[in-house]
Amino acid sequence: MFGMTGRALVGAVAGVSALALTTLIDISAARAELPLATKCNTVGNFNLDDRIAGCTAIIQAATAMQQSVIMAHFRRAMFYRQKGEIGLAIADYDQIIEHDPGNLNVRLQRAFAHVARRDTDAALADYDKVVELDPTAVYAHLGRARIYQTKGDIDRAIADYDQGLRIHPDNVIAHVDRGLAYNVKGEPDRGIADCNRAIEISPQDGAGQFCRGQIYLAKGDNKLALAEFDRAIGLNPKYINALFQRAITYVIEGNFDRAVEDYDRILQINPRDARAYFHPARVHWQSASFAKSLTDLDQAIQLSPKSAYPVLWREIVAKRSDQPSQLSEAARQLDATKWPAPIVNLFLGTMTLEQVLDAADDRDPRKKNERVCEANFYIAERALQRGSKEEALKPFGQAAADCPKTFIEKQAADFELSSLRASR
Repeated sequence: MFGMTGRALVGAVAGVSALALTTLIDISAARAELPLATKCNTVGNFNLDDRIAGCTAIIQAATAMQQSVIMAHFRRAMFYRQKGEIGLAIADYDQIIEHDPGNLNVRLQRAFAHVARRDTDAALADYDKVVELDPTAVYAHLGRARIYQTKGDIDRAIADYDQGLRIHPDNVIAHVDRGLAYNVKGEPDRGIADCNRAIEISPQDGAGQFCRGQIYLAKGDNKLALAEFDRAIGLNPKYINALFQRAITYVIEGNFDRAVEDYDRILQINPRDARAYFHPARVHWQSASFAKSLTDLDQAIQLSPKSAYPVLWREIVAKRSDQPSQLSEAARQLDATKWPAPIVNLFLGTMTLEQVLDAADDRDPRKKNERVCEANFYIAERALQRGSKEEALKPFGQAAADCPKTFIEKQAADFELSSLRASR
């Protein structure tokens, strides 16, 4: 799978940024750099590099960590994040927290930055600290809940959503996220109830319709899912996650042209969305347009070099089109301790299929099923690379039977099975 991030925490950022804009800088601390330093705080037509340079001037001119310097660090971190330089942003947050460990806004922003880097353990530590210092911090509960959900701890995720909704009962995103968590837990009716509540609170937002579409898609009711995604996009034409899920539904339905149209719309909104390159690549692979597929996969890897699935799919497409492998080099960027690292090692030849299946085991039955389904698909692809079509049939069949309908491995396994059986 290739995950997605939430979109509801902008309000917290905006609130802090508005405060920063009203904060007066200490002119005496940076008098010599006043024209440059002013770019850090004032509204104007300045590019990000100029703004970062302005904040840096304030920081370098100061002799102590006064309020103006704290705000310069904070704003510079915001500008770094806008540039995608998350590590530099985190370093600025670190400086502030070292001076002021109880600064909840900065801890919350650092948690968001850790999430952007997919460092969920570091983010979880910041969320925990914010909740400890302020149990009513809604966005800390919601952020922590998302991490628990990502880790497969659905009960703890729902507990945090519950707490967030006790504090803020009309929080639309909390209802949407809890609804999706209930669906993962196998309680779709409770999930739909939360989606419906989100629509009651904010009928023009599109989030509740998106929520219902997700649950209908998971249940296999593609028609209802498409109708809900259409409604969400009609209300919010730039609703990237709804466009993305509608594209997935079109792929499941075999309507590849409409899917590619939605991926193109996503890239018009956000040219750096790696998912909108990764998923069309699989569509191009299925139509034997291997050159297009490799081009999209290379772009996805460039935008998200630490994501293993585009790397795995590039290996599959490269081998299918007699192109040289880049797996060894790309694997250096991946986390060797996290799933699907064992599958990468299978393709590198350093693990056996039995070891991969052992590594897929997990105490959480849902996570185990998902990992085993993925393992079976890639084991089958590896067998095809060795020229053993008969050996590939069984694991493809298992992946097709066991993978969730929304997994790309399910859709690809169905296609591979059909192709193999037609060639027998």
